[in-house]
Amino acid sequence: MDFLRKPQAYAELNYQRIYDTFHWFLKISMMRIFDDDFMVGPFQTALFYFHEFDFEISIVVILLHAFHYGDDIDTAILSVSAFVTAFEILLKINGMVYRRKDIISLIRTVLNDRSHLEGPSEAAICGKYLRLARKLLYITILSYLTTGVMLLSYPIVAGELHERTLPLGYSLPFIEYRRHPWYLINYLFQFVQVHWVVLLFIGLDGPFYLFVCYSASQLEILIVYLRQIGECPDDSAEQRRLIRKVFGQHTRLSEFLATCSKVYREVYLVQVLCSIVHICVSMFHIQLKLKNGSYGMLLTNVNKIWLFCYCGELVVSKATEFSTGVYGNRWYQLWNRRDLQDILFMLRNSQRNYGFSIGGFGFLSFATFTAIMKTAYSCNAFLHRVMN
Repeated sequence: MDFLRKPQAYAELNYQRIYDTFHWFLKISMMRIFDDDFMVGPFQTALFYFHEFDFEISIVVILLHAFHYGDDIDTAILSVSAFVTAFEILLKINGMVYRRKDIISLIRTVLNDRSHLEGPSEAAICGKYLRLARKLLYITILSYLTTGVMLLSYPIVAGELHERTLPLGYSLPFIEYRRHPWYLINYLFQFVQVHWVVLLFIGLDGPFYLFVCYSASQLEILIVYLRQIGECPDDSAEQRRLIRKVFGQHTRLSEFLATCSKVYREVYLVQVLCSIVHICVSMFHIQLKLKNGSYGMLLTNVNKIWLFCYCGELVVSKATEFSTGVYGNRWYQLWNRRDLQDILFMLRNSQRNYGFSIGGFGFLSFATFTAIMKTAYSCNAFLHRVMN
């Protein structure tokens, strides 16, 4: 009976449910950019261009609001945050739509992976990273939803409804939003807009976490295989089969990570730059006025960029372990020249920089997170000096 149960348990160790959850958020936000019928018919095409036009109009509306109410420092700061958010998501959507074929191919690679069926060690490793992907899913959903709630509830919690304070720094143009009933109309409009943006951000970030956990699990499986090389030098056929398996799997994983880096390099360059602005402006607002609505934006951007850097560091560290494992196994026990050439090729290939590039200027890692926080704090100190 155990023999029948194990394959059934192993068969459930895939990322399909997690992907379905992220895909559900995209479906609710009406931006199913990873579906095969995306922009195929006139309705899907019109829907996408409607969202594009909506963000472009939102950017213009934010600028008009900042120009009209720019004398108020709170309004100016909230307008900057709203502008950066709209600009970030507009570029992110266009970047991911432009690379959608590559992203769909990567998603299919992850969903069609059956490494967990090869044995208990592989199943244990895949199960560990499947749980990690599930935790990242919960943290992402909780983080974005908490931010939306904090932004929208600030005027109520702070008791500033009587002052007609809006959660975000924009309003319908050419109308005095403090007059009745325009304040309520603007508030409801921002309520819908914020929730739509939250759903869209959750759906767009989902595939990245799948790619990270899949890559880390494959690297850890390869490290386990490397430890077995040279243990039984007398069984040359088995050693040759193991080396060919590691060689082929590592080659496919290298191509997978290269495609991931190509897909995300511009997207995460934009996100890093926008996060620096968000963190800087939010810290400046909190230091300038303790009672404000920038806490949610600050916490979310710090949490978001930390998650991205944590995931990037996970892949970088596992790639380093693989490089060490290639050299540290018992390759000197092998006498087949072709096997040694394969080991040498993998050793050279493992010296490459693996990870998620940030526009070609670096990789997502803990060092990048430190640099981002330092840059944001330096810009914040510069703003205080200018204000003083």
